[in-house]
Amino acid sequence: MISSICKCGKIVALERKVCPYCGKTMNSVEHGNVAEILTYTKLFTVPEGFKSPIFLTLVKLENGAKLLCECKNENDLEIDRKGKVIFEKEKYYFVSTKK
Repeated sequence: MISSICKCGKIVALERKVCPYCGKTMNSVEHGNVAEILTYTKLFTVPEGFKSPIFLTLVKLENGAKLLCECKNENDLEIDRKGKVIFEKEKYYFVSTKK
């Protein structure tokens, strides 16, 4: 997985050319996909073409960057739950490593 890091110290999930905080040029950095849930929500009113409910999680990646992604399993929705982020069918998903 690739994130971006800026000279101002901010780390942003996914690759960006310009820092959204200070406007400086960012550098890409590769890291693993280990993540931890910071918070989550269940969406029951979803955009047309999506199946309800959608489980959204805000996760903190191992390098400190944060990423909003879907959770594949409602039973994995728990603050501080450890897992990994996978990229599948053009989306990022959180998957728990806890059985």
